[in-house]
Amino acid sequence: MANHESTVAHHEEHAHHEEHSTAFYWKVGLVLAIVTAVEVAAFVYQDVFGHVLFLILLFALMIAKGAGVVMYFMHLKGDFKIFQFVFIVPFIFAVTLCLAMLTLLSGHGGIAG
Repeated sequence: MANHESTVAHHEEHAHHEEHSTAFYWKVGLVLAIVTAVEVAAFVYQDVFGHVLFLILLFALMIAKGAGVVMYFMHLKGDFKIFQFVFIVPFIFAVTLCLAMLTLLSGHGGIAG
């Protein structure tokens, strides 16, 4: 019986996680828009950075934006640590796989080349 009460109390505590105002979400959206503008500017001026630095910059910005969306708009920030772990580990694996494929195939001309 005590185990059930502690479980219910834990779920009630989790249910009352911090609520954010509309202004907070507008601020998060503004930060995400600024990061997007930096990504577009990096694409426009990619010759300045060089190919490798350009890809590293885009992936870093992609990870920052993805984390912002997941943590605030999908409310993962207030969830249990195991849920964060279950999402973040495959995300890191996918990003690493994409970087590896881009690195391995960056000199490949494609089917026609």
